[in-house]
Amino acid sequence: MSSHEVIGTDHAKARHASPWVFGFTSVPYGIVGSFSGTTMPFLARKAGIDMEAIGWFGFATMIPPMLQFLYAPIVDIGPKRKHWLVLVSGLSALCIAVAMSMPLPSRIGTFMALAVAGQLISGLVGSCNGGIISASMPDALRGKTAGWMNTGNLAGGAFGTAASLWMNGRFSPKVVGVAMVAMMVLPALVALAIPEPEREPHPLRKVFGDTLRDIWAVLRQRKGWTGVLLCASPVGTAALLNYFSALAPDYNAPDRVVLFVNGWASGLVTAAGALVGGWACDRMNRRVAYLASGALTALVGLAMRQMPFTPTTYTVGVLVYLFVAGLCFAAFSAFIFEVVGDAVGKAAATQYTLFTAAGNFAIAYVGKVDTHYHEAHGVRGVLAADAVQNVVGIALLLVLFYVVLRAPKPAATPAAAPAPEIVG
Repeated sequence: MSSHEVIGTDHAKARHASPWVFGFTSVPYGIVGSFSGTTMPFLARKAGIDMEAIGWFGFATMIPPMLQFLYAPIVDIGPKRKHWLVLVSGLSALCIAVAMSMPLPSRIGTFMALAVAGQLISGLVGSCNGGIISASMPDALRGKTAGWMNTGNLAGGAFGTAASLWMNGRFSPKVVGVAMVAMMVLPALVALAIPEPEREPHPLRKVFGDTLRDIWAVLRQRKGWTGVLLCASPVGTAALLNYFSALAPDYNAPDRVVLFVNGWASGLVTAAGALVGGWACDRMNRRVAYLASGALTALVGLAMRQMPFTPTTYTVGVLVYLFVAGLCFAAFSAFIFEVVGDAVGKAAATQYTLFTAAGNFAIAYVGKVDTHYHEAHGVRGVLAADAVQNVVGIALLLVLFYVVLRAPKPAATPAAAPAPEIVG
């Protein structure tokens, strides 16, 4: 692995990894996410479990990402973050491997418990990557590094989904489990070669105490709480990505179509959408881009609702939805980076995790509402619910922006000038 010397920056003479390295270290996170969002719903539906229950399962797997900002500081204690990354990658891989060996539907409870545990542990992979990048990468390379991280996440998730679905039924659970562990642990081992600077030891109480104080400081700021509300809205969640594999039987889509659409093709199409979305977000108001991505999601869902339920509709519709999802992801990230860009130090990290937690909460409840309508109204009900939530969310956010932006800021007093807002 190549490393470099950085001269004339805050990281003067500090060695750092090449940006592409983080394309490998983010693969474990992507594989676990794809297991919860694609493999789990697909296997559960094939086992005869209804969409309403699958919706609850999906909601359960999203609980750890909602709460990650509360336990993520654990990686700032004890071993270096790169060692934490390998450890949590191995533990989450073990959870997924054992889950894949569970017979369904008889062991659905154990299957879901392992899926949730894997999601909870793998969330720390992202925390480790973020901490390493913040501590060691020069600012001039952080954008490129973020791009490689997302590429590894999306590509890893797509490859993991395709491989797990293809191996299921063809090989023994033991072989599938070993393969899943290898796909997650081997890329994570690359982290061991990353030059990570030494850090000062901090006691457990101080680390978590500082985190709680930072959270409260963020929520007290006007743009902090409005930003959380925006991220927690149903707009642009692309929540159906987590359930299209389970909806395949409604379109009479064979397993090979599900494998192609939700596996091999999904990473490429979503990444393409994210690149286009990122380009657009640098050329327009990012809030507008965020709302526009939600509107496109609604349009795609309504169009699919009117089409015949055939494998062709499934293939084309899901691929278009995947592309729009990439636009949503880019707009979401761009908005958060813009807001967090005014903060420094721990406040920036706290804001980022708060906003992503709110976004994961939105994905969870939108998906649960969508799947609730399957039993009574079928796929048309699911697609309509997704579209309506986006439209209602856009309307509410427009009202929020109008009211908040028109509200005057508190006037400064001679006794004490107001503290600068974390986000203006």
